[in-house]
Amino acid sequence: MGDVTKVLADPVDVYIGSLAAALRGPRATRLEMITEARHSLEDAAAAYEDDGLEPAEARARAVAEFGSLREVVPGYQAELAAQQGRRTALWIALVLPVVNLLAPLMWWDNPWGTEHASHLYWVLVDHFKYTSFLAAAVAALVVAGFSWGSRYLRDGVRYARRVGLGAVTFLGLHGLVAAAVVGLSVYQWPAAASWPPVLIGVAAFAAAFGYAGCLAVRCVSFAGTALRNRPLA
Repeated sequence: MGDVTKVLADPVDVYIGSLAAALRGPRATRLEMITEARHSLEDAAAAYEDDGLEPAEARARAVAEFGSLREVVPGYQAELAAQQGRRTALWIALVLPVVNLLAPLMWWDNPWGTEHASHLYWVLVDHFKYTSFLAAAVAALVVAGFSWGSRYLRDGVRYARRVGLGAVTFLGLHGLVAAAVVGLSVYQWPAAASWPPVLIGVAAFAAAFGYAGCLAVRCVSFAGTALRNRPLA
């Protein structure tokens, strides 16, 4: 029982546990940050022990010099928000072109043809296609903004938040256009409702858009957490 209490009361373990609880962001990046923080604390504590301090005092001093959570968390959370923003933009930049290139397979060798499709149908199809490629290009520029362009950003957290909000809005509107295309397809060609390529394509579209939406919502959430953690001026 004494050993358990000692482990739980260890300053490094307590600090790392509090840090992990305070951070919100992409799991892999978050775990990497926490691991690096623990390694830094362990190295500092070992150095203090080598200088003659008792282990408990050495670990306490390492934590004290690392910085309080109020000082450390904002920087870490800002990086997590930026990583989530970059991940969201990268997904949109890569997946939208692929989705559009594969979309014709939904209608490949269908038994009904598309010769008698309405004008509105083709307007929506063209709108979806060209808007997708435009959005992918914009997303690629956003990704660049999170990398080499970050030096020109005055506020990376607010940039990430705008990226998330923009992605949520775009995906919602773009998803409605996609749904309209599918709805018109089924209206004009009822057989499309049971055509396997169409069903597979719709499921793939929904999965891609759903995942992108989750990334975008998390981007807004993580950036909001970073803004709330900022010290008051």
